[in-house]
Amino acid sequence: MAIKIRVVRNHYNDENLSVVCPEAGLLELVKAKKHHQDGRFVNPWFRHEAPALRKILKWKISHLREKEQAKIPIIRPDPEFLAEAQGPMVCFLGHATVWVRLGGKSLLFDPIFGNIAGIIRRRTPPPLQPHELPPADLIFISHAHRDHLSLQSLTLLKGNPFLVVPLKTSRYLNLERIIELDWFEEREIAGLRIMALPTQHWSKRSLLDTNASLWCAYLVEADGFRLFFGGDTGYFFGFREIGELYGPFDLALLPSGAFLPRWLMAPFHLSPEEAVRAALDLKAKQAMPIHWGAYRLGDEELDDPPRLFKKAAYQVGLTPLILYPGESMSWPLSSNTRLE
Repeated sequence: MAIKIRVVRNHYNDENLSVVCPEAGLLELVKAKKHHQDGRFVNPWFRHEAPALRKILKWKISHLREKEQAKIPIIRPDPEFLAEAQGPMVCFLGHATVWVRLGGKSLLFDPIFGNIAGIIRRRTPPPLQPHELPPADLIFISHAHRDHLSLQSLTLLKGNPFLVVPLKTSRYLNLERIIELDWFEEREIAGLRIMALPTQHWSKRSLLDTNASLWCAYLVEADGFRLFFGGDTGYFFGFREIGELYGPFDLALLPSGAFLPRWLMAPFHLSPEEAVRAALDLKAKQAMPIHWGAYRLGDEELDDPPRLFKKAAYQVGLTPLILYPGESMSWPLSSNTRLE
């Protein structure tokens, strides 16, 4: 039976950005490969491939003069602690880069430590340089955008880790030990349960490769601890279904930065308030904002995402985990943690 899709509302106040809802569920939509289209990928519930160039130019022209940005604290973590923490343990390294110890393994998500493509400068230094980090067992990439897939950062990291990436992302990589995953595809790697999950985003690295590779979130589970890493996404109905299928999550890492202006960012970037809503949909016991603190990719202040996320979380009874770059949290609680 064909899966039909119907428009349910205009969520973004733009006639060209209609949110659509499949009559079947998200899982059925993916099983029918509706996100595969003519050799590329789409958000099949959303009639919008990528931000319009005219909108990006309009925004950039209005920001030729930059305002002063808030300064945020940077803490230098102990590399030995990162390598040997029994875990589960999470250390925020700025932007969407997160170090995790889980199941006795070291995991690194969306590592970037310098400027984006050598053009967009980093506003705060990374808590550790890539060569100072212990070797990771697995590296996860959420999508091909240059602030999440940094080829330079990958070459500077120690070790020979497995690289877990969305479908077709290997086209950008000249590395071994690559594992590509489609949405809802699951693997057991080094004792970890790993699944790629749908998000509402897009991918691009050059003029002619729009959505040539997939984008995703990740479920990672070991020792009874279930982690959600959101990568980069706008708010969409799928969070609720993912929560029903795979929740509760012990911790959800949710992008909360680069959210202003909403007329440009809303389809593909969560606001802090939407990130809290997504955490509730996912049935997360705790949630932590990521995708902030390193680059000026939106109109908000560098420290707006954690501040607004914390406020919104308390308003709905969600436990927020606020880590500044270099800070860590481990379970059970250790002396190197801060729970907001």
